[in-house]
Amino acid sequence: MTQLKEIIDPQNYRLNVGIMIVNRKHKILAGDAFHYPGEWMMPQGGIDPLESAYEAMQRELLEETGLQMNQVQVIREHDNWLQYLFRKPQYKDDVFYIGQRQKWFLLEYNGPLPDADTVQHREFRCFDWVDAQWLVDQIPAFKKSVYRAVVTEFRPYFP
Repeated sequence: MTQLKEIIDPQNYRLNVGIMIVNRKHKILAGDAFHYPGEWMMPQGGIDPLESAYEAMQRELLEETGLQMNQVQVIREHDNWLQYLFRKPQYKDDVFYIGQRQKWFLLEYNGPLPDADTVQHREFRCFDWVDAQWLVDQIPAFKKSVYRAVVTEFRPYFP
């Protein structure tokens, strides 16, 4: 697993993880973004200092979906870091970022839909199981190339 300290990024991209959660019906768990209603996306979140991407994925899984690692199976980690530019640059923790660089993980989960009202960090209004192409088609343009790359890389590994 790649450690945060191993990544040197002079371009002000925030390090982040993305989580594609699929079920046996080849559907992807997506959430209606709380701060951007009508924008459906997969869980994601920042990597804390000294935290590996894998550790961040575990933490974000619980924080954003309420799911624990014993409820999912890790199928694959994307080989590459993917990045995108934000809609507009932003400051977080007094650091100026122009976008995010993400490590993506593919997980399998076959339980009931998580309840967005009960999660630790309210990132989503609700969850649903969606088709990969629908999600890629509707994601905002600034994330579209990353979602295409993730679906292309992970589709052969869907359960």
